[in-house]
Amino acid sequence: MVSNTRINKIGENIAARGGKITPDELELLQEFRTSFSKPLVNVFNIMRDLADVVHQSSIIAFRLKRIDTIINKLSREQGMELSRMGDIGGVRCIFYNEGEVYKAKALIENKFESAGKTRDYINEIKRDIGYKSVHMYVKDPISQKRIEIQLRTVDHHNWATLIEITDLLYDLRLKELGFESNEKFGRFHALMSSDKELTKEEAHLIYDVLDEHNFISVLSKTFRKNNAEVKKRWSGEDKKNSFFLIEASKTEIPSLKSFATFEEAENAYFERYKENSSAEIVLTSIKTPNFKQISVAYANYILSYHTFTSDIRPIIQELAREALEDRKINKFKKIFKTYEDLLANLILEVIAESADLIFNRLENDKVIIGRTNKMNKLQEREIMRKIDLKVRDHQKSHKYFIEELELYIPRDFIRKRIVEKFLNKHNERIKTIMLSKQVEFESLIK
Repeated sequence: MVSNTRINKIGENIAARGGKITPDELELLQEFRTSFSKPLVNVFNIMRDLADVVHQSSIIAFRLKRIDTIINKLSREQGMELSRMGDIGGVRCIFYNEGEVYKAKALIENKFESAGKTRDYINEIKRDIGYKSVHMYVKDPISQKRIEIQLRTVDHHNWATLIEITDLLYDLRLKELGFESNEKFGRFHALMSSDKELTKEEAHLIYDVLDEHNFISVLSKTFRKNNAEVKKRWSGEDKKNSFFLIEASKTEIPSLKSFATFEEAENAYFERYKENSSAEIVLTSIKTPNFKQISVAYANYILSYHTFTSDIRPIIQELAREALEDRKINKFKKIFKTYEDLLANLILEVIAESADLIFNRLENDKVIIGRTNKMNKLQEREIMRKIDLKVRDHQKSHKYFIEELELYIPRDFIRKRIVEKFLNKHNERIKTIMLSKQVEFESLIK
């Protein structure tokens, strides 16, 4: 076992070289990391029971801190002793409201010996981009090693994973550097995480980021591209396995591989890291390993699911109403076209998400959806019924929005005529958008 003195010296060397590490140092760093494996599993198993007391559908996962993240942290926080880095082993618990978070916090305080100050980033938001979570540090009852436990709500987690998805797709470092990485994107994420009502200026900043970076389409296209293939890869894994290696990619379909033991998974992780030290790869274990749980817990790696496209809808609708009420017709038309792009993407996401039993593949940037020989007519009708219900929900919401907009149409003849003509062509534009996304439907049974 590598001594604290030795590991601290390695940390100093890495920091002094700006993140560079020798092969020998890498082997010792890996030995240090994996010394947290058993303590981490011990704490995770205790937390599974505690979390069930709070909410049986809570999501619990654990991970050892990635090697590249450790190296980046040493470079960023000069003078840190590597042996005292408090989050090498971490357990994350995702609940459904803040009341559950604080109930879990009380249970943890009663069950574990504290290993450091609790940091409440819900009541005192971390940094300037709106991170929300409770971080606790506990001692593994057996080894006495320090393990971090993060408690957050689903909403807090959605925001945190959106940050990491943005970092990956736009080559940023918002998670690490906040506004220093990109001030406008930083403010965008801070506002999206906020519970307060947005000012006009804040709402317009959100819209500007969506517009400038084509954010909705980039995100939606990424999710659609990955959805079916990642599900297929999941279905091909042994359901008895509970350890997973997930590798995200900006250009490729995320890889997903399961393992029977932590040791097998960790060895595979280390070999992959040595092949590509910049790979976006995480080793994890989840309490209830099913595709929905892993998609929520690691949306930033699976890249096939996120609530953002639904969450942003009311903000865009409010901006469109405001522009129309202020009689800024060109501005209204521009915002409404963004809304149309969002609506088209939401409908396409419904199709992709509902295609569990439907053959679904990516071919020349087209999503091809049909039915397999294994699907009977009853199954096909049930799938189409679910798709139809979800699409109808979007259509109903849209109908109410259009009816509301009609209350704000200017009364003077010229502006009224321009707006009505523009809205009357809405369905044609939606059809054009859908075609531009290159979606095709085909029957695979001849």
